[in-house]
Amino acid sequence: MRPDYLTLVQQLEALQSAGAWPNMLLEISNVVIGMLNDARAKGLVFGSAEMDRFCVSAGALCAAQRGVVMPEQHDDSLAVHLATELYDGQGGHSLALKDVIRARPDLRHVVIVTNLHQRPLPLDRFAQDLGARVQMVEVPALNLPDKLNWLLVQLAALKPGLLTLFAHHYDVVSIAAAQPAIARETAFFHHSDHDMALGVFLPHALHVDCTNLSHHKCQHYLGVFNPVYWPLVSPDLGMRQGHRFMDGGVLRTCSHGSSGKFLSPGRYGYFDLMLRRLSELPGEHLHIGMLPEAEIEAFRARLSAAGLDPSRFRHQPPVSGLWAYLRDSAVDVCISSFPIQGAKGLVETQGAGVPVVMNESGLSKHHSTRELIYDEAPWWQTPDQLLALLKGLTPEMLDAQALAARRFYERWHHPRELAYAVNNPRRTAPFPPVRHPPCDTLALYLR
Repeated sequence: MRPDYLTLVQQLEALQSAGAWPNMLLEISNVVIGMLNDARAKGLVFGSAEMDRFCVSAGALCAAQRGVVMPEQHDDSLAVHLATELYDGQGGHSLALKDVIRARPDLRHVVIVTNLHQRPLPLDRFAQDLGARVQMVEVPALNLPDKLNWLLVQLAALKPGLLTLFAHHYDVVSIAAAQPAIARETAFFHHSDHDMALGVFLPHALHVDCTNLSHHKCQHYLGVFNPVYWPLVSPDLGMRQGHRFMDGGVLRTCSHGSSGKFLSPGRYGYFDLMLRRLSELPGEHLHIGMLPEAEIEAFRARLSAAGLDPSRFRHQPPVSGLWAYLRDSAVDVCISSFPIQGAKGLVETQGAGVPVVMNESGLSKHHSTRELIYDEAPWWQTPDQLLALLKGLTPEMLDAQALAARRFYERWHHPRELAYAVNNPRRTAPFPPVRHPPCDTLALYLR
């Protein structure tokens, strides 16, 4: 049974008083993983100053017991980036880390991956397009306490001028290792922004949000320390040219993102809506990204049972470059992922000049919201609304949408915006306005 909050705090305080930091690490990690598996917490619980305080305390106890001495001087030519896992050519936080590295070409960069799950990761390919000034390091296969000790020793020896945290929600090792004196400047990159995450309230770190929505929430609702905005960006691969929208009078739609963005609990099922889309409109739907094979086969069986050609639903596994893939595709419009949006993919979609149809979640704007796209984009809340707006699209409307999408990218998500944020003394950049769509908190709690 999950303990109540005060009981949990008392348990951690007792472990802290006893110097039992290995047990603290495990307990904190279990709490966060429990929250991630609790559907009611999604979009509702985002962080805990108490848990972050205990993480830092566990790291300090580890350093004291293992004799790790914090550096007195720092190497301002070196940036160290901590991540739990990284992926080649996909994963929003992986691509965002690459963009942050590109924005500081004046520094040497060391990327350290804690790999808490000890999964095979394509780390040899991650830095291939980043140049020789990036070194990849993987923490050895150790238990949590020994991973923390190893990481503290390495950071104390490296003495980084800048330490960035791209950790997963539950990565106690990264957060505990981010001691106040381990680097001259520490930046927590809040990419896990719709779930409970460790590190959100680190008092000595810059709290970096990468969307206007998360930045507003963290600054004005959560009250984080040191809030700054580093926009999600993507290298400019150009807007597609010569595309004829709805060629032959047929609409070609797509969606992209990891399976969790489509299969998480939500009001409307992705496959249910795609069945209606393919039943009521001609053309095909392309899904780009990982989906369980069993789900794909089950949906194709539903299409056949409805008298529809299953080949009209096309599945493309994750691609190494979403922007280039969309730019060179025949897709007319992207139906953004729901019930969970994918912010990085939206940046690339808009940069390529592909129109977007956005879901405005009635549960929480932290699930899916038009805050992340251009003002002119059509949006929907119910299946009937989605089908009606798809049926009402015309080539002329889509031409105008493509230009609006590209303008939004150039104004807010071009790499120069991130370069400005990370290089100016305030370490922040202007961000798009927030529209404050309504949120049904009862529906969010009872879902």
